[in-house]
Amino acid sequence: MISPKVYQQQIQDLGIEGLVVSPGNIEEALNLLDALEEIEKILERIRHNIRIDIRAIRIDYMEKIKDIKDSSKVMGLYSKQRPMKDKINDKRKLIDERDLKIAPYESIEYTVDEYLRQIKSIKNYLKNYSRKYSDE
Repeated sequence: MISPKVYQQQIQDLGIEGLVVSPGNIEEALNLLDALEEIEKILERIRHNIRIDIRAIRIDYMEKIKDIKDSSKVMGLYSKQRPMKDKINDKRKLIDERDLKIAPYESIEYTVDEYLRQIKSIKNYLKNYSRKYSDE
């Protein structure tokens, strides 16, 4: 798994924040379009990796929760069974821990989705700009 900070750094390294999109001519518009398509591919890869990491965290915690449920089945002949209340509390703690661990990934995924939405909109603008000025 990759740390959420690494994903955040990768996004910052793309230089999306503060990107100016005001082409002066068709060539600039096409260059911007190429650059945005490359950024879009990288963001889609980052989003894919984030989802894989989130899935891995969920699977890890599902196994831990399953271990809590199965812990009562391994009891010896004379040992007491753990109270159901303790199992429920342990399960809640694990779920809260899982959610706290996943939250930064989801936040970054939301940011990536927002950037992808904006890029799609800008790409449409640049394509329309290119068509408009290539006809003249």
